[in-house]
Amino acid sequence: MWIHGGIFSRVSDACYWFLVLFPRFFALGMLLWAEYALVSELYRHFGATAPFFLLLLMISGLFLLCLYTYIMVIYVGAGSPQDYPELRKSVRNSENPYSDNMETDANAENGAEMGSDSLPLNNRLQYPPQEFLTSHTLRNNEPVFRWCSSCEVWKPDRCHHCSTCRKCYLRMDHHCPWFSCCIGYNNHKYFVQVLLYITAFSTAVCAVSTWLLYLFFANEQYLQNTYLSLNLVFLFVISLAFVCAVGCFAGFSVYMVLKNYTTIEFQDEKWSHLSDRTAEYEYDENGKKKQLGHLYDLGMARNWQAIMGRTWLEWIFPISVIDTSSVFSKSNGLNFEVHEQVFQKYCYNAQLQEQLNAQLAEYRDRIKGK
Repeated sequence: MWIHGGIFSRVSDACYWFLVLFPRFFALGMLLWAEYALVSELYRHFGATAPFFLLLLMISGLFLLCLYTYIMVIYVGAGSPQDYPELRKSVRNSENPYSDNMETDANAENGAEMGSDSLPLNNRLQYPPQEFLTSHTLRNNEPVFRWCSSCEVWKPDRCHHCSTCRKCYLRMDHHCPWFSCCIGYNNHKYFVQVLLYITAFSTAVCAVSTWLLYLFFANEQYLQNTYLSLNLVFLFVISLAFVCAVGCFAGFSVYMVLKNYTTIEFQDEKWSHLSDRTAEYEYDENGKKKQLGHLYDLGMARNWQAIMGRTWLEWIFPISVIDTSSVFSKSNGLNFEVHEQVFQKYCYNAQLQEQLNAQLAEYRDRIKGK
């Protein structure tokens, strides 16, 4: 018992903090090394001249943007419904008229009625806060209000529970190991920007290091007892790798923003992770099955503005565009505008599905009666 409760607990905590801190220190260390190494190489080649200061200004500006946005992704966090006291009220109420339209993490498919503290949901949960939340998740042709039995909080649309962080996050995109945190509503803009900044910074480092390497060989400096700097070689190789890897991920993230997808929603649509998708399809005049479309896709311009802001300054610089001061704010991550035509198709399909289920149930009852 002493070993399990003492040493094991300490080792487990140490491993946890190592996994949390190592990616962060590694990423920040790579940025700091790249900045220091490149500035040193530039000064060695140009000295205190105008070209050196111009390149220093450009490289250092991109470096500071990378550093600031990386820290802000972690500092701001994804945002959680637990941040709003109105969404985590839990009181006894034996007459909850919404008990049939609630989903829990424990069993979202059949509407489980047990929470984390083993009290029936009908006796434990307050009414869904409809004055704060608008649900576009349907069951039995009616909105479903989701409750997280682990966090004991009402979950807005697009909110998910992270098994790694053990917490619900607003418009959760994914859990990123390089930040050791989740990407969600509050820090999504900073995440996209840091990918773009790192791509730009890596491109600049790669271009400058390539140029310096070219000068070394073109001027035949190796014949003048001048050694090739290993820092310069490593800068070129690593920056080229970052341009390819982070650049592809940045492009994919921009695409997701333009389509107003989260990574979870994208995977759900492409690989059918959800089991019940009957209301997400329609048939054309030739009887061919096709998807209704993405519920939150409002067009590329509006999708971009919803996450990145409305002005050029907000797009280029890490300026916050969210307002989490109140549960009534329009940009707090609790409610999202939907494509009304797509939503109406969802509702229509759900109604048809319910009618079909009722007819099948009636048919089965008649068969059993015979």
